[in-house]
Amino acid sequence: MFSKLYKILFPDEAPERQKVLLTRSFVLVLLIAIVAVFAPWKITIGVLAVILVFLLFFRFINLGFYLIVFLYPFIYLQLFIGRDINIPYVDVIAMFVFAAWGLRSLLLPPHGGLLLLKSWGKGAKLSLENFPGLLFFLLFFLASILSLINTESFFFSLKYIFRPLTFFYLMFVVLPYNIINSKKILFRVFWILFGVGIFVSLMGLWSIIFSTSEGLFRRAIPVEIFGIPILGTNHNLISEVLISVIPICFILIWETNKLWLKKFLIVGLLFMIAINLLTLSRTGWIALTLELAILVFVKYRKNVKSFAKLGLIIFLIVSPLVVYGYIFMTSELVRDSNTNRWALTIIALENFYDHPVIGNGAGTFIEQVSEEKWYIVNYGSPSEAHGVVQKLLAETGLIGFLTFFALLGYILLRLVKIYRQMPEEEQFKNIILALILTSLGSIVFQLFQTSYFVSKFWLPLGIALAAAGLAEEEVREKKRSNYVKG
Repeated sequence: MFSKLYKILFPDEAPERQKVLLTRSFVLVLLIAIVAVFAPWKITIGVLAVILVFLLFFRFINLGFYLIVFLYPFIYLQLFIGRDINIPYVDVIAMFVFAAWGLRSLLLPPHGGLLLLKSWGKGAKLSLENFPGLLFFLLFFLASILSLINTESFFFSLKYIFRPLTFFYLMFVVLPYNIINSKKILFRVFWILFGVGIFVSLMGLWSIIFSTSEGLFRRAIPVEIFGIPILGTNHNLISEVLISVIPICFILIWETNKLWLKKFLIVGLLFMIAINLLTLSRTGWIALTLELAILVFVKYRKNVKSFAKLGLIIFLIVSPLVVYGYIFMTSELVRDSNTNRWALTIIALENFYDHPVIGNGAGTFIEQVSEEKWYIVNYGSPSEAHGVVQKLLAETGLIGFLTFFALLGYILLRLVKIYRQMPEEEQFKNIILALILTSLGSIVFQLFQTSYFVSKFWLPLGIALAAAGLAEEEVREKKRSNYVKG
């Protein structure tokens, strides 16, 4: 009986190792039972729920990660604990999966691959292979710590440095980099992202068809699901997701051999592009134009004349939408939005001038805005900086700005480097190209938006780094194979 239980819980371990792990699990369960006798029932149930969820993701860690990918844009779908604590479900699951990965890495190599000690001759050395861009993140972390010197809200800023700043790196860069360890997992992630893109696009379509707004101007906006605005309420939030997903649709189209499935993917891609345009998001239009222009120039430049004709036809088809968008963007509503953005930029620059080197404290921009009475009188409640540049300059100064963009530069340069190393016929060549577009489009989007430290921005970048790691490993394997043959 026990031997069967060993194999179910720890299928890849040797028999003796299975017994040790099961014994430890039994001791843990016994301790929980002892606590349950003395603790209040609510606490007992809560502790048991946490342990059961952890054990579920410990055993099925990929399932946990797929849930993260599925939920990554829905940060307003939250778990409420008491009156003062609310956490997005994607963050909650990420914490469980990260803890499971860490424990698996220590107990069950090589699943997680936490190579803290790597043999090197007779000694050992610390390996940073599992933490991509760690040096650049640590520099940004130190820059954020330095910004505490100028803040009056010391403990708030200190908490902000750990969540969301450290949190985004560990959960949405380190975790996907280590969980996505095969092409099979990578493509499952792509398919989930495609499904998310279709779902978000359907939300936008629903909002247009069943719009309650009066007048000429209608745009694709998120809709509530059972009364919960899981994506938020702003039109940019739809575009933000689609900018990350649209290039991944190209990967699936390129890699699919079945004709009916390829047609389905093309229809899905065109649907997402149409909804992105119908959001009338200026940032979405800019990022999409950049992605498609780079794609045509890099991959299809030999057929640019053919694409020029196709582009002209598409332009004629969407020209009414362009005119509609121009009229909307010159409306009073958009002019008011521009004025608000400019006001926030002025406040950010003024605070940057006060402390240009180390800033005014991480996470304090809203506090800085609230101190400007003229802004409150004209625009109401304080708002976040509409752009990561303004946010960083005001809060962490020039040092924080440079180190943050050094981290982003590292990600882009690593992707570009492996792309240039791969031969044209390699499968990963197209994958990395599309992920470069996803990463670049997402970065451009955050130059004008406010999702700079959450899963919506960082998970696609973490997935891109994971794909780069797989591509690098494939290049190394082929070099070793050629060396042996030679």
